[in-house]
Amino acid sequence: MCSRLRRVESPVPRYYFDINDGRNERDEVGVLCVSLQAAVFEAKKLLPAVAADEVPKDGERQAITVLVTDEDGKAVYLAALAYTGTWLIR
Repeated sequence: MCSRLRRVESPVPRYYFDINDGRNERDEVGVLCVSLQAAVFEAKKLLPAVAADEVPKDGERQAITVLVTDEDGKAVYLAALAYTGTWLIR
């Protein structure tokens, strides 16, 4: 389970979810997650939500990644989603 509470003292670790969808979006706030597995689950949910708002801008390909880092800035998980469209008519 994860929560987007602002900066508070908590024994629960904070994870950050940096998004790259052609441009880098650094997560400055982070999310409190009870475990690394909960943070990974959060990243997996975040990917399709980001993809739903992104339309490939340069042709028919788009890659979206979510990099999860811990409170020390160490990368702990990377989730990726790729879109490829192919025209079937000419």
